[in-house]
Amino acid sequence: MAGSSLLSFDAGITVVAGGSGGIGAAIVRALVAGGSDVAFTYHRNQAAAEALRDELLASGRHIECHALDLEEADNTASLLADIAARHARLHGVVYAAGPVTPIDYVGKLTSQQWAQTFRADAQGCFHLVHAALPILKQQGGGSLTAVTTTQYARHVPMSLLSSAPKAAIESLMQVTAREYGRYGIRANAVRSGWLDGGKFADGIGGQVTAQAKQAIVASIPLGQLGQPDDVAKAVVFLVSPAARYITGEALSVDGGWKL
Repeated sequence: MAGSSLLSFDAGITVVAGGSGGIGAAIVRALVAGGSDVAFTYHRNQAAAEALRDELLASGRHIECHALDLEEADNTASLLADIAARHARLHGVVYAAGPVTPIDYVGKLTSQQWAQTFRADAQGCFHLVHAALPILKQQGGGSLTAVTTTQYARHVPMSLLSSAPKAAIESLMQVTAREYGRYGIRANAVRSGWLDGGKFADGIGGQVTAQAKQAIVASIPLGQLGQPDDVAKAVVFLVSPAARYITGEALSVDGGWKL
């Protein structure tokens, strides 16, 4: 992507929430390769975040990482305001966070699991978007992009806590696109399919067996798992000036699995 005029970025920085995870780290790397400075956040994995920051310092781009619990609205707003004050512009804000979700049938899930997952995922994304909107409005526009899941388009058993919060997030992005397009703010989602990395790398916390993984691969028309970088490239495209006339969309990166 480096050197592509369509994907080039002017002075400014992109914020990535959840940059220490598999998909988040790929997004950070892809943004740096595309020519954007990056500030990314992590929740608990400080070692991974600092290793990623140190890895990318040689790129010559400005890289910074910050601990952040997205459930804390005031801290989220303060961090974004601080980043915006120190840089010429926010190219965009990317939501790539989210918890490892319990896998079980609806009747076996608890109300506590439901509430906790929505707090960590949908509510966390809301806090991020809510904090970004006044900054993007004041600067005359920018991009909001959320990583969601193809499981919102093709429901599978025991996937409710994976798909339901992402459905809420996609609704948030689409309504934001409708309401704030007049200010030059674009809001989109990238629906991630099954990846050989991210949360799927360890079977979503050991909840998916090797046999189930094989069945998933067999159901993908392209016949293989994706890579975090596949999702990252789609995110960078939507953040970049190349997507200046795209808003309110959900781009599936799933090898055709949803078909």
